[in-house]
Amino acid sequence: MRVFGIVVAFGCVLIPSLAAAAEPAKSVDFECRWATGPIEIDGKAGEAAWQAAQPIDRFSLPWLKKQARPAKAATRAKLLWDREALYFFAEMEDADLFADVTEHDGKLWDNDVFELFFKPSAEHQGYYEFQVNAAGTRLDMFLPERGTGGYDKFKADGPFRWQTAVARRGTLNERGDRDDGWSVEGRIPWSDLLRTGGRPVENEIWHFALCRYDYKKDAAPELSTCAPLVSQASFHHHEEYARLKFIPQPADPRLPPGLAQPVPLTTSRVVGSPDPPLPYRPVRAFGQLKLTYPIALDRVPGCDELLVIAQASSSGPTIVYRLHDEEQAASVVPLLETPRGGVAYGLCFHPHFASNGYLYFGWNGRLEEEQPKRTIVTRYTWNHEAKTIDAASALNVISWESDGHNGGDLDFGLDGMLYVTSGDGTSDSDTNMRGQDLTHLTAKVLRIDVDRPAPGENYSVPADNPFVGQPGIVPETWAYGLRNPWRLTVDPKTGHVWVGNNGQDLWEQVYFVRKGDNYGWSTYEGGHIFYAERKLGPHPHVPPAADHHHSEARSLTGGVVYHGSKLPELAGAYIYGDHSTGRIWGIKHDGTKVVWHKLLADTTFNISGFGLDSRGELLVSDHRGGGDGGYYYLEPMPATAQPASFPRKLSESGLFADVARHAMQPGVIPYSVNSPLWSDGAHKERFLAIPHQDGADRRIGYAAKGSWNFPDETVLVKSFALEATPGDAATRRWIETRFFTRQAGEWAGYSYRWNDDQTDAELVPAEGLDVELSGAGRKWRFPSRTECMVCHSRAANFVLGLTTAQLNREHDYGSASEHQFRTFERLGLLKLPYEPDATNFLKEDLRGDGQSADEAARLAKQFGQQSKQRKPRETALFAGDPHRYPRLPNPYDANEPLEARARSYLHVNCASCHVEAGGGNAQNKLDIAADRSKLNVLDRKIH
Repeated sequence: MRVFGIVVAFGCVLIPSLAAAAEPAKSVDFECRWATGPIEIDGKAGEAAWQAAQPIDRFSLPWLKKQARPAKAATRAKLLWDREALYFFAEMEDADLFADVTEHDGKLWDNDVFELFFKPSAEHQGYYEFQVNAAGTRLDMFLPERGTGGYDKFKADGPFRWQTAVARRGTLNERGDRDDGWSVEGRIPWSDLLRTGGRPVENEIWHFALCRYDYKKDAAPELSTCAPLVSQASFHHHEEYARLKFIPQPADPRLPPGLAQPVPLTTSRVVGSPDPPLPYRPVRAFGQLKLTYPIALDRVPGCDELLVIAQASSSGPTIVYRLHDEEQAASVVPLLETPRGGVAYGLCFHPHFASNGYLYFGWNGRLEEEQPKRTIVTRYTWNHEAKTIDAASALNVISWESDGHNGGDLDFGLDGMLYVTSGDGTSDSDTNMRGQDLTHLTAKVLRIDVDRPAPGENYSVPADNPFVGQPGIVPETWAYGLRNPWRLTVDPKTGHVWVGNNGQDLWEQVYFVRKGDNYGWSTYEGGHIFYAERKLGPHPHVPPAADHHHSEARSLTGGVVYHGSKLPELAGAYIYGDHSTGRIWGIKHDGTKVVWHKLLADTTFNISGFGLDSRGELLVSDHRGGGDGGYYYLEPMPATAQPASFPRKLSESGLFADVARHAMQPGVIPYSVNSPLWSDGAHKERFLAIPHQDGADRRIGYAAKGSWNFPDETVLVKSFALEATPGDAATRRWIETRFFTRQAGEWAGYSYRWNDDQTDAELVPAEGLDVELSGAGRKWRFPSRTECMVCHSRAANFVLGLTTAQLNREHDYGSASEHQFRTFERLGLLKLPYEPDATNFLKEDLRGDGQSADEAARLAKQFGQQSKQRKPRETALFAGDPHRYPRLPNPYDANEPLEARARSYLHVNCASCHVEAGGGNAQNKLDIAADRSKLNVLDRKIH
């Protein structure tokens, strides 16, 4: 269309005579400062936060080049931001208020209008246009790329949930009078900008233009902008937008040092462990080899080649590789892919491998694409000359349906029979009741004869198997009652069969497997009752040779029997470890009883198995990717090795500025929780210490549910005191201070006992301590180091108090109080993924607008992150205000609802064990997120 002889395009004016001769635009920088305090969108900008905003008041006509001039009617604009929104305010002089477009997304540039353009990324094309006219009508658009359809295509592409308010100083659309002007105030939630990654991070630079049309009766409109649009009078010419820097929130000057601004903690001496070194340490094997996620290894009989089963990703399919057994080996040769994307768990070689070339794999997958998953034993043939596996020779020997605890490891006995493990076939607490079910092949050690197959089969059942001919028992059974047997081995000298078994809630097991044994799962978990109401099979329960509480092992990995020469103390020992803690043990059995059992090493590995090299020396498999995984030998710890100089007193820790005053170093952060753990009335104070390391990322990994994740050498401090008068610090006497610290990837707890003079505290022995408190008439238990890990469980992600729901509260820092989310944000302690929470909040808002759950999810996906646009940034800021995040009620606050108080108490005091896989055999689910009907404590009969 044409207005007053000037060609008008949507949202801009093109002046041909001036657009041809472009001049370089000068960079113009502005600040979008943090909005401190709430802002009411009323068109007035009366809040104190606006006083701190940078004025943007140089609106001009830069495309006039040498004739460029300020706009005739002044505009004064401001921008602010916070976690949830971008705020704008513009006050405009206007002698003739004119706005007759009332349709949302109408052609507002035909009116007096204020326009905002934001381009979040210089590398991506997408940008936004927002307009508000003097009548309060709005236009909002996202343009994924300029020139791809413009106004007609994108004008109704929503939803946008921004708010505006207009205040007029004059009469609208009365063209004969004289007006003073108008103002507009607005709030654009970051969810409106999710298509380009949403909210900026602190100090990020965006590009933008604030623009205006000002109409006068019988005159062409005057256009003006704050951006250096020198080349042409187009508000869409984003190459010449101004730059906008997002300024972080300021510190509260009332906060003490170390909280107002980050203070690096450089004094911590809480490093390592106070305990003496273990007898062995790992040393890298095949130092030049980059191997990802190795699972199993075995030596090829009669040569110096090893076969390795490994994965490209931690949950992906497996490939069998050949590795030449020499220290300089730098590569592996792929030999075989597991069929149909399956995962192989173990391999072994036929006793007559030299003549027949048979090798066997245990794996889990599908025999046919549409079939359920099965655990399968497959035989292949080896080419001795080429050192390859003939994939076409595959013969499936035995299989059974299984999708979860699959077993699948195997080895030949000295009797020539093949021993194979099977799990209970599920992924939880034996939900299909297979542990004591003798009618299926699951939850067992199987023994089969592969050399004398029965007619129509690829194996036969040995006649001396313990249950042959007994009705209701699969005859392949050698032993039963296993949950998830992860590794089986046969001692090549004695024929003893060993199995490592993954436990469920509290215990991990090692079994010395004997003919006909019943290991009790799931009536028992190892040597301990699990489901007491479940009927034990027809044979008595046999306890494991060793079991480990989850305070020291959480996913046990069976191993091999060592008969090498480099580690003479370990000759004849079954070596096994733990995937989660990286610990390695050895155990010896004389056929009747255990005669030796020892913790050998504590590694940082994700142990997936053990193997022997071509010389019979022990190899440990570390199931990690990124070049970190691979194989390791064990070597004796040098005699000169000494325990780390772990602090034996609080005064040696480097965390206290003054122990007697219980005053911490400035870089140690105090915190408090919504729902404190029960401590028999003791006063508690809590602190977080993350030591500084040059160049290292020392931020905390946020988690929406459960505990946050912390870097190595983090120390969580909690001190306990008794007060003669509750709440009176003058009557306070400190009893205990606990350190919970993450060292080399593992958490460990240590307790310190305060002296009578209240000047210092000393480290308590590893086994803990019971004392009678002088003058208090009560006993106090200082927990052992293993006791700490009972509550600080894997299911709780180890840390208990530092969770979103616990920390969602104000904290009194003495000189001022501040919400703890704000403190963590300002100190730069957090790394949060922005998009998941922001998308969930958008869904909640859409539901609040009346959308159904399905429609809200659809809209959030449609108008969420777009693939070719700026991506969400990792941020130090929460995606929303604290009220949008979970908060635990205080059980001791009578103003809270009674059930909420009870649920909160159970959550913090009980749910670290009584949740799924948390270690609570009562089968209660007591976490606050559990459905009320699933608690399993209401209206239940007590046995």
